[in-house]
Amino acid sequence: MMWTISRPAFLAAALALALAAPVHAGPPAPSEPEPDDSRRALTDADSYVRLPPVQTSIRDRTRRMRGSLQVTLALDAPRGRTRDLIEDRAAFLRDAYNETLLLYASRLYRWGEVPDADMIGELLQEDTDRLIGEGQAQVVLDTVIIHGG
Repeated sequence: MMWTISRPAFLAAALALALAAPVHAGPPAPSEPEPDDSRRALTDADSYVRLPPVQTSIRDRTRRMRGSLQVTLALDAPRGRTRDLIEDRAAFLRDAYNETLLLYASRLYRWGEVPDADMIGELLQEDTDRLIGEGQAQVVLDTVIIHGG
């Protein structure tokens, strides 16, 4: 005896099987979002304004690309007006910091040495004083990292 099934019955059975089969949806969702290290707080103080990391490439004496220098920082600005000014001039600060870090990496840093965090902090402080006003905000370095290439 041969079984035959009509097309509508076959489609209904296939749909029932598809709905009953377990669906693979990938790995389960994490219970807590993973922390974003680039935005982690240096402190809980309201006076700290966290800035995006600044990064530039590093070349050796032969001008060959060797890696990159990354600096994460914040500005300590006790006055609310200064914090507002920092937010208004964030693009100018970022541009100045990028240029300063590029100059440091290309003229003052030598591949294989430890970066001079004190010098980097002083150079970035000069940019901050020029754009925000002298003594209005203090540069606080979080990390100075060399990524090898």
